[in-house]
Amino acid sequence: MDNDRIEQAVARSEVLEVAMRSWVHRDRGDWDELIDCFHPDARIVNSWFEGNAHEFIEGSRNMMSGHDPSDSQKHFSGNRRVDTNGERALCEYYLTLHQRRRIDGYLFDLQTWSSVLDMFERRDGDWRVIGRWTIYEKDRMDPHKPGKVPASFFEDMDLSPFPEALQYHCWRNARDSGRMPAKGIVVEGTDRARDTRAAARAWVEGGPLPWSG
Repeated sequence: MDNDRIEQAVARSEVLEVAMRSWVHRDRGDWDELIDCFHPDARIVNSWFEGNAHEFIEGSRNMMSGHDPSDSQKHFSGNRRVDTNGERALCEYYLTLHQRRRIDGYLFDLQTWSSVLDMFERRDGDWRVIGRWTIYEKDRMDPHKPGKVPASFFEDMDLSPFPEALQYHCWRNARDSGRMPAKGIVVEGTDRARDTRAAARAWVEGGPLPWSG
């Protein structure tokens, strides 16, 4: 195996390690370790946030501090793909969020399916995220114990302000913390999703950062 292939394999391994570790730190609330996965000028766009990654982490810390003690969440990833080009890399993977939440005394299980698009840059020998988009596909919300939640609970939910593909996820965010969907939220199958992937691809091939212009 030639040195170039070895270097690419090492780079892909290091990129994947940081990407996957970031979600473990997010679920555990390891905030200092999570910050270390992102460059100081990194940008994040997800369901409720659009801006600097370190500001997002601080917002996440505040959000989790208000959860019920019985709440839990885990992110699971799969089908990871990494492309490298010198000091830049693009990593995309599927992500499923599983949550247990207590709302108005009832327990619910919520799932959100998405793809994550991570742009990585190597600085001083270390790979860290410089840009992360979550591209949402669908979600659902189910009573933990069927029949224990009255039909009126769902009938009274106003889902109209939220993207159809992500209504329960966004409703939960708005109810818990008053956070409405981010202006730049990305939903699978839309022009914005295609443009986001195209911009990230152009960047890894040597173009400008998507948000620099």
